[in-house]
Amino acid sequence: MTTAERTELETNPLWLTRGQVLWAFDQQGEDSELMIAAEIAERLQLPKAAVSQVLRGLRSEGKALSRKVDRCELWGTTDQVERWIERREREERRVAAEKAAARARTVERNDALAEAAQQLREICTDHQVEVSIFDWSFGRSEEPCKHTLVLSVDDPAAANWLLGRLNMPAPDEGKPTDEQWSEHFDHLERLLGCLTWAGWLENEDNYFGEYDREVGPVLCTTLHRTCMELSAEYRPDEHVLRLQPFENPAGGWPQTFSMLEDEVVIELAGDVNEQAESVARRAGELGLLDATRVEIDEDADVSLSRFMSVQYDEWIFEEVAQYRGIPVSELIEEFDENPELKSYLNAVVGMFGRNVLPDAVPDAAVLGIAAWCWRNETAVEDWHVPSDVLMARINIAVTKVIDEHVNPIEGVDWVNLRASLTDPEWALPDGRKIAELFGEGWPQVRDTVGEQLEQWRLLDENVLGPEVTLRLLTIGGSTSYTQNWWGQGRWPAICRAIVEDAVEGGIALPAPYDTAGVERFIADLEEPDQLDDDVLHWLIDMPASGVEGPRGLRSHKASQPVMRVVEPISWDLD
Repeated sequence: MTTAERTELETNPLWLTRGQVLWAFDQQGEDSELMIAAEIAERLQLPKAAVSQVLRGLRSEGKALSRKVDRCELWGTTDQVERWIERREREERRVAAEKAAARARTVERNDALAEAAQQLREICTDHQVEVSIFDWSFGRSEEPCKHTLVLSVDDPAAANWLLGRLNMPAPDEGKPTDEQWSEHFDHLERLLGCLTWAGWLENEDNYFGEYDREVGPVLCTTLHRTCMELSAEYRPDEHVLRLQPFENPAGGWPQTFSMLEDEVVIELAGDVNEQAESVARRAGELGLLDATRVEIDEDADVSLSRFMSVQYDEWIFEEVAQYRGIPVSELIEEFDENPELKSYLNAVVGMFGRNVLPDAVPDAAVLGIAAWCWRNETAVEDWHVPSDVLMARINIAVTKVIDEHVNPIEGVDWVNLRASLTDPEWALPDGRKIAELFGEGWPQVRDTVGEQLEQWRLLDENVLGPEVTLRLLTIGGSTSYTQNWWGQGRWPAICRAIVEDAVEGGIALPAPYDTAGVERFIADLEEPDQLDDDVLHWLIDMPASGVEGPRGLRSHKASQPVMRVVEPISWDLD
């Protein structure tokens, strides 16, 4: 051997069998399996005997280890063998855990089957149906096996009875998932959106859902506003929403009254938006979207004024006192010293709106602003425009402007509302400017309207707070003065009654609705400012009607608000 060959031998261990075996080990990954000697010899193309001798030598040096598995001796480095042992033990633990879990599931299954069998025996005991449990291991195995429940019957009558019971739906068959329940509740909130906007609040304690095998999921909630309540029941599978009278539970607060006397069933068709529109139409017709007007039952010992004073105490005076952080007695003195507020409370609340509950209804509050900051206490009436039709158009324009600045949470944006109602460029949909319609009276109209709005802004910010301001304006928008105005919740129902009465009374509809038909006319009346003067004049006074004939909007009985009869208990009012 030359010097160069000896140097190569000493510096390159792969010249030796020992080095090649160690090299073969190095090529194995950390999670690779161990190898038998024959496999190593085959990979290195070396004699098996030589490889076996090297392996034994490496083991004696502590550089290799072996383990016997199924008569095979497996080899690897010390680290490889230790990792292999760890993997084997981990896998054995996993397999043992799976077997234990499977065993526990089988036992649990068998126990549940045995319990079901016992219940079935109690049900079938008088019907000649035998119930038994079959153990397929015949008791010869320590490991549990799955049992089988067997129903045995040899009598045709008993078989028919069993068949009838089996045809009954399972208790949870068709029951919604948690996700489906959530979707149903979201859908119900959409359906009730018109009511929540009108001040009806959901009682979370009475908001629940249950599954009925015959009708499917049933969702229920209770809504309350001031001292009135109603219940809502939604059945998604039947596409029905039921508005129901509120049943005051035993021991409940006796000063809560039902808003409805009878159940109202609303059929739901179309998508959620169409369904919500159906609910809004029916709720509007029932007066649920307007402030509540009340009458006292003739058998009650309490007068209307006494009953209403209790509502004012709770929903106005106590609310303001809490908002301001002052005693009610001090607040009453302050109210009495404020001439504008005192006048409004005495005249509008105490007289014109004496039967209107202090609800917080944004749409009614809009009409309250229109009535008492635009039409009344201002120069608008002094400069009345030439026709009632034109005044109606202006009223609708006023209502739409105010509506943009009223929110049930934030209250009234008085500053921007004043800017809008006194803007000289403000115009009707046909382009006519409001300022020009009042002519030389516009400066006086503008100033007096601005003064009224400013007074209410100061009352809102310094005295009442936004919520009570909304309540007082709701009363102001719910008097006989505004009962036939556009913008109230009952407007579509009022229009339908007028049109249908006219058709029944033989009064021709105005063009083009004499050919377009009743439903088209009623639909278009939802935006009356888009109609021409002849149509509006027909709606307001119905010119073709005789003395005893159908009435127009000005005097039709449909414009009378819905009244609720309550029977308060006198000792609860003290």
